[in-house]
Amino acid sequence: MTRQRDECFGLPKGRAIAGLVFGLLVVLFGLSTLFGWETNYMAFIVIIFGILIVAGAVYKLTHRG
Repeated sequence: MTRQRDECFGLPKGRAIAGLVFGLLVVLFGLSTLFGWETNYMAFIVIIFGILIVAGAVYKLTHRG
């Protein structure tokens, strides 16, 4: 069973998920700088956090124990 401190957004292995999100943001920033893309980073961050919250809720609903 996953300990509470190992969760992020209600998902197990939360530290890995947070690392993936941060890494994805770094890659997106690098690509936008390299190619000169105009990117709204705040909207992208809000979308990712919204997806994580929904995924955490679905996980808790399907893995009741």
